[in-house]
Amino acid sequence: KSEYGVSYAYGTATFLSGILVLPSATTRIATAHAACLALYGLRLNAFLLYRELSIARFREFRDKIEARALEKGGRLSRAPFIASCGLLYLGLAAPLMLTAPASAPPALAGALVCLMYAGWLTAAAGDAWKSVVKARKGEDALVTGGPFRHLRHPNFSGEMLLWGASAAAGAATAATNFGRSVLAACGWLSLSALGWAGISFVLAQAATSLEKRQAQKY
Repeated sequence: KSEYGVSYAYGTATFLSGILVLPSATTRIATAHAACLALYGLRLNAFLLYRELSIARFREFRDKIEARALEKGGRLSRAPFIASCGLLYLGLAAPLMLTAPASAPPALAGALVCLMYAGWLTAAAGDAWKSVVKARKGEDALVTGGPFRHLRHPNFSGEMLLWGASAAAGAATAATNFGRSVLAACGWLSLSALGWAGISFVLAQAATSLEKRQAQKY
């Protein structure tokens, strides 16, 4: 399915990035950093699979996306979009290449990795709470309790926190551990900045679109 390029592919790329970097992580901070990405991808794909198997409205939405994609041409016409997604996923994984080989990540990097887990939990709690409420009250129910009492979009907010903290952890580590490898650090830092900017744009667009739909509906 065309939609899988921004759903399961996103979760799978994140999961595999964390898993592949884990063996080369040299410190507990680096291990926790890589593990967080792996857990995020695993949790996301599990949620997407649940949603696809259990919610008819989501399957209808997926089929509409597929129909629009077919109208625009075959898979070859989507190559630029797929390539841009791949670049985004590389940018999101780039901070791992800064923390994994570092012999002594700063305490700030450890604190930022803790913020990543807070973001992971926030996004997971938002998706879970929304799923439970809509399963009980119907797909048209407006969710205002739980994490939605404090955050308008806890899943998007959690992702923003996770990816921002990840990029910052990589930058903090590079600032203190790559004195003799400036060029290598600059490459990964540039990709990290690209990944953070890209996912921030995607999440902002998604939140704006959701705001418009909710304003019309509720």
